[in-house]
Amino acid sequence: MKALISIASLFMIVLAGGCLGSSGSSNAPTLAFVYVVGSGANSIQALTEKSTGDLVVQPVTSFPTNPRPVSLALHPSKNFLYVANFTAATVSGFNVDHVAGILTPVGTATPPTPVCATAGACANPISLAINSGGQFLVVLNQGQLVPAPGTNIPATISVFGIDATRGLLTPVAGSPFSFPSLAPGGPQAMVMSSTAGVFFVSNGGAGTISAFSLGSGGTVTEIAGSPFTAGSDIVGLAIDPKGQFLYAADFTSSTISSFTIQSSGALAPVAGSPFPTHTGPFALAVDANGAFLFSGEQGAAGVSSFTTTGGVLKPVAGSPFVLVPSGSPQPAFLTVDPSNTFLYVGNSGTNSISGYTIKPDGSLAPLTNSPFVQAVGPQWIAITQ
Repeated sequence: MKALISIASLFMIVLAGGCLGSSGSSNAPTLAFVYVVGSGANSIQALTEKSTGDLVVQPVTSFPTNPRPVSLALHPSKNFLYVANFTAATVSGFNVDHVAGILTPVGTATPPTPVCATAGACANPISLAINSGGQFLVVLNQGQLVPAPGTNIPATISVFGIDATRGLLTPVAGSPFSFPSLAPGGPQAMVMSSTAGVFFVSNGGAGTISAFSLGSGGTVTEIAGSPFTAGSDIVGLAIDPKGQFLYAADFTSSTISSFTIQSSGALAPVAGSPFPTHTGPFALAVDANGAFLFSGEQGAAGVSSFTTTGGVLKPVAGSPFVLVPSGSPQPAFLTVDPSNTFLYVGNSGTNSISGYTIKPDGSLAPLTNSPFVQAVGPQWIAITQ
């Protein structure tokens, strides 16, 4: 992890060189506030999204959190932002100021919330999700394989009730929840349906996806038939806005698996799945209309675009689209902005965010000032409305 003085120096260089957006973009109207976490700083980086799509550093550039923030979750109210701290095994909560974009810790001098009551119960929170009603924060804990004669730390799912007024977190009874399909060190990502109380976990080299239901009291139950076979090395996941289809990136096989999400939450492969893509798909995102799927591909050093019809994927002409002029970007996270106009790709390998305009046919046009240099290697991006 870079020293703090190096991070500060990088920001001074970037600001002096104007690499985070031109003066013209700085004067453009603000669309949203953008928050980024990744390797290189134990803090949340704060940006502003302009109407041009450019990303400009906020006056207060960052907000401290616990060691190694890796994932963010924005509450449906947009009033609270939560961050999973991988090394510290905690979740930090922040209030969002919608005028200035300032983040302030929830509560009064309240420390970050541990994901487990004891260190041996679980470890390494890697992904966060909030149900559509905003009552519960779900935390995927990756666990850890410990060399013999040590004891492995299990992979689990922690669930917290969210205080709608203050944003404080309270563990639900029985949390963290353990399941045989979650092997220590195996889980890679988690995605929550916005239309039903179900969520899914990719299990990396196991080649499977675990499916769970979230009860009205926050209890977690594994869905019958889970885990579902999905490929060789399943990493990034995405669900279409209507909650009908789940897409899974198979890093090793360079394919994307497509599933119909049944009423029970069980997964059924779409005809023709898996669909070929370019080398090393890692992270996925779907646009707000469910018309396009975007895939960040580490081996191809680009982002591919697909049309989606009934879960069937067809590549858009021109894919993959270049992420950076040179270097190895290692795309780690993709997101479409709330206006459904721009796609942003966090490049963990080049400490940058690539930005594109999404054209009507699903092709991508790079923004003039893209890529936007960052002080961290972006692993997660959250955008307010």
